[in-house]
Amino acid sequence: MKKNCVIIGCGWLGQPLANEIAKLGFTVYGGTRSSEKINLLSQLGINGFKIDFNEQEISLDLSSEQIQTTSLVVFSVPPTGFSNYGEALLTIAKLFPQEAHLIFTSSTGVYKEVNEIVDENSALDENHAVTKAETLLRNNFKERLTILRLAGLIGENRHPVKYFLNKQDIPNGLAPVNLIHLTDVIPAFLTVIQEKKVNQIYNICSPQHPSRMDYYGEIAQQKFGVELSFLAEGNGKIIDGSKIVKESGFQYNTSIFEV
Repeated sequence: MKKNCVIIGCGWLGQPLANEIAKLGFTVYGGTRSSEKINLLSQLGINGFKIDFNEQEISLDLSSEQIQTTSLVVFSVPPTGFSNYGEALLTIAKLFPQEAHLIFTSSTGVYKEVNEIVDENSALDENHAVTKAETLLRNNFKERLTILRLAGLIGENRHPVKYFLNKQDIPNGLAPVNLIHLTDVIPAFLTVIQEKKVNQIYNICSPQHPSRMDYYGEIAQQKFGVELSFLAEGNGKIIDGSKIVKESGFQYNTSIFEV
């Protein structure tokens, strides 16, 4: 029996994720809004297809058979460029079989700005586009939906320290960082898929939470030989990503200092 996985948004995260999901025996289709990227996906061994979004219609360049034999759908497309992000994802989700496992790549940015430890039950920013998308998907597909709220992503050619390199007296130097390395993100997805963790929400965030001053200061020196200047002020939330560790075989293995 065919076992298809469709990834809606096959970019920096979706591409390596597609290759790892393929190792589980899935035929993986990676969707992109860019026609130019379809060839790139093919070169990476991913079956690329075009996604068309507009105000009236959303279409996927997949055959009816490909859609109907899909048992796993991963939403990994950001809200940028959507007038109604949640409705767009809902429309796409309804195209697939009723038994398909849906995984929504959410963000820890959905939580309200507080100065405390935050877990999956903490208060959300209800006006955030991603929060609204979570709510719509849960209201319609709760029993077969997994939401992964990812902290700030770091990995090859991607690190937020780059935004600080040409700045001085950077504010909130004492605020904690909430980050996750790509090499931990992908195993989290694979764990959820293999253990069929449906009707669940998990924060995916490293247990390391140094201050912005200490962390970015060290990384800037290590990678770029640049001395950063932070203001010794500020505070913020600490994302607790331990739930998935307690409830599955997943473990965090990569230090956020490995860049």
